[in-house]
Amino acid sequence: MNITILQSTLLAWMVSLGANLSAQTDEWKTALSKNGKITAKYNFSSRINEDDDKVPVVKTITTTTESIGIDNCIALMKNIAKHKDFRGEKSSKLINKISENEWSIYYYNDGMLLTPAVDGSYRMILEEDRKNKTATFTLTADPTLIEKTDMARLTYAKEIYSFKEVEGNQLEITIKTTVSPGFKVPSMMLKKAFPKKSFDNMEKFLEAAKKEAP
Repeated sequence: MNITILQSTLLAWMVSLGANLSAQTDEWKTALSKNGKITAKYNFSSRINEDDDKVPVVKTITTTTESIGIDNCIALMKNIAKHKDFRGEKSSKLINKISENEWSIYYYNDGMLLTPAVDGSYRMILEEDRKNKTATFTLTADPTLIEKTDMARLTYAKEIYSFKEVEGNQLEITIKTTVSPGFKVPSMMLKKAFPKKSFDNMEKFLEAAKKEAP
């Protein structure tokens, strides 16, 4: 889940504050996109953070199968500047290329009416298996990668982008995310974002990947 999700949904939540919302659970829910091509699973729970505060945790698993080359997806993931196109941030920048399979990344998003500006630094690692026709990018939040700013910073987040070639020149794509907001957000507010945001993010990823030259 990206920074913009938290900001945009807070406005919607404030408008619908009087609506009846179900209680938070730790059960997984499953939904299918309108075109039937994308499956989203999502889960809401909580954890105790470094300040001993109870904070929400959102986990998602979004999958689809599409006629697209695995090299397009790999090229897009390596093109850090274009991450903002499918993640929704204002900016996505390379901090450092550590090796051919490891990068440090900085994401930033502007504040909105009721939310602060948010940033996050991540370490991204690629594991590729050409024999089995798979590639996996794992992004893990590491707030020490860049000096602290005056913005709210995401410190607890992990994203896994998995690609596997299957029969019929199709590619199976899975995006798994685990995140706690970088600022205080009512847990029930987060429910307003899903599963729509999972569908939107996958659709934006596919659109960007199809345009990316391998």
